[in-house]
Amino acid sequence: MVKYYKHNKIIKLLVILGALAGFVYCLFQISRTTQINSWSEIFGFGRFIRNLLGTLIAAVILWTALKPDDPLPYHWLLLLPFSILLTIFSWIGAGILTIIGSVVALIDAI
Repeated sequence: MVKYYKHNKIIKLLVILGALAGFVYCLFQISRTTQINSWSEIFGFGRFIRNLLGTLIAAVILWTALKPDDPLPYHWLLLLPFSILLTIFSWIGAGILTIIGSVVALIDAI
């Protein structure tokens, strides 16, 4: 059963914009990753893994917002941890947009 919030359009807009921004940012960062040719460039591999995780988290957030309750429930309790993970593994602006959307959902739930 889909949870409808009072400000559902604003929440969905913020969550979708944040997830798309994080997705585009991580894909751009992955495209800038070059081959590892020496030991000094081995730390670029960690950046690649972090951006790959950010891409996956952004895709899960986007999937949850576009198809509520199909893969994962559309609930603030799920959006908030994913938003924090998006802030850690991706661009901070994308994470802040999704955090604002999940806080608005939290306020609507109260």
